[in-house]
Amino acid sequence: MKRLFFQRTSPWHRLIKSRRKETSGVMTIVSVFIFFVFSTLGLSMLYLSQIHLKLSGHKKNSILLAYASENGIKQGLCCLSDLLSQASPTSILTPEEAEELREDVQEKGVEVIERILGMPLPLVNSESWERLGWESSTEFHLREMAEKEDYFKASYNASIHSEGWIRDFKPRKESNLKASIRILAGNIPLPYIPLLIDKKPDTEEEKNFQADNKIDIVPSELNLLKPRIAFSKEELLPKRADSLLTKALNIEIFYPQYLSNRQLRAALGLDETDEPVPEGVYLVKDDLGLKGIYVQGDLEEMVMAVEYDFQVISFLNAQGCWTLKFSPKECTTVFSTPEKNLSYSLIPHGIIIVDGEIRSLGGGKVNPSGEAAMVKNEEVPCILQGVNLTIISAHKITISSHLIHQGVKWIDGVPYVKDSNSQLTIFAAAKDFQDNTQRDGKIVIDEGSPDEIKIQASLTASGQGFSIEGEQKTVHLLGSLHASDFASNRNALKITLDEKLMLDNNLSQNAPQTVKPVLCLSSFRVLEWEEF
Repeated sequence: MKRLFFQRTSPWHRLIKSRRKETSGVMTIVSVFIFFVFSTLGLSMLYLSQIHLKLSGHKKNSILLAYASENGIKQGLCCLSDLLSQASPTSILTPEEAEELREDVQEKGVEVIERILGMPLPLVNSESWERLGWESSTEFHLREMAEKEDYFKASYNASIHSEGWIRDFKPRKESNLKASIRILAGNIPLPYIPLLIDKKPDTEEEKNFQADNKIDIVPSELNLLKPRIAFSKEELLPKRADSLLTKALNIEIFYPQYLSNRQLRAALGLDETDEPVPEGVYLVKDDLGLKGIYVQGDLEEMVMAVEYDFQVISFLNAQGCWTLKFSPKECTTVFSTPEKNLSYSLIPHGIIIVDGEIRSLGGGKVNPSGEAAMVKNEEVPCILQGVNLTIISAHKITISSHLIHQGVKWIDGVPYVKDSNSQLTIFAAAKDFQDNTQRDGKIVIDEGSPDEIKIQASLTASGQGFSIEGEQKTVHLLGSLHASDFASNRNALKITLDEKLMLDNNLSQNAPQTVKPVLCLSSFRVLEWEEF
């Protein structure tokens, strides 16, 4: 009988022990690995935190540098603006000084700028606050110069360079601002001066003049200069209109400024005698073409209107009505007199000389008979696009209705001239054209004119000045005013400077000029801001 044998097995605790021996190093490796991972993450976080702190610090310093550099630009601009605002609107020059300034500008000098600012260039300013500091320097460079016989216009670029810094921080920040300054010097056309009162009032009167007369000069969006009233210490307004008279009549007036009947009749195409010129309207012409218009005697009405491409002007006196129509586009002129109609394939100079009073001047519409009839209660454009008219009289000129140009839109009393390129100049001289005797030389806003009358013109009254008649009126003037005296009679005047004059020199070619050389700062505006 075989014995039964059973296989011997190890106890279970020995099996577990052997397995433990086999896996005893794994936990250590895992622990070390986990420690390494978290240590790496921790060190990375610390490193990234340091980078973040440095970047934040650099960003903060960069922002502070930008603030410092910006402060320098603002300080330089503020300083320049203050100096320009303190400068006189019109400074009288001697002929020698005017010529010296012209020669300096021709050589691209900056003497004219130094004279306006009252200090040498460049302008340097510096300031600091806590850890920040900044410094600005302003220099000027001639951009362009336009020369005329009696005056010149210079445009300068003003460069304001600023540098900002932080104490104990090496990098610096630079900025640059470019501005434009325009200056006129010499016997300048008066339309470039917004408002000139040709007398020197006492200090108290000058201080309260604008408020007492209810004058509002509208600042420009482009021009940083605040418009001001210019008071002249010496007479600047011309008493006579000799230069415009010679241009309109194509004659020369010699000293002692006396225009004889014989000379005037010859210019008008009449028999050369010593008899006075008969009353009427004369279209001046010679072998070279048409010149200006000469009116002898008082006018009851002078009305301007637009008919398609034609500028229409009607002259009404006791003898009848004369109507002038001309079209620059078609180069055609039609002149209708009480006796006949004349046609020309030319257009006249836009200078109208009236040797008499204009009792009613205004705009209107062309009626069926072909004459311009005045309209008072409707804002009708009466100056054709592109036309340059100058009306001159040594007597009283009364404005009775709106004088609005084609392409100008008036919205809530604010004119928009983007689509306009015409000009109207009204000049009331103080001396007679022929015998040099004293005349009224006055421009009046009629009592019966609209309460909100709108006028686009340059007005000059060198005799008895300018006045607004009636009550509770507001004169909206797009242009300029120059007068030997001013009487608002408790009415209001709102002036908006016609800025297109600065863009087109030809618009002021038939305007009266100052009788003495002056230095005039006309505009100051910012062009661009650059960061480096």
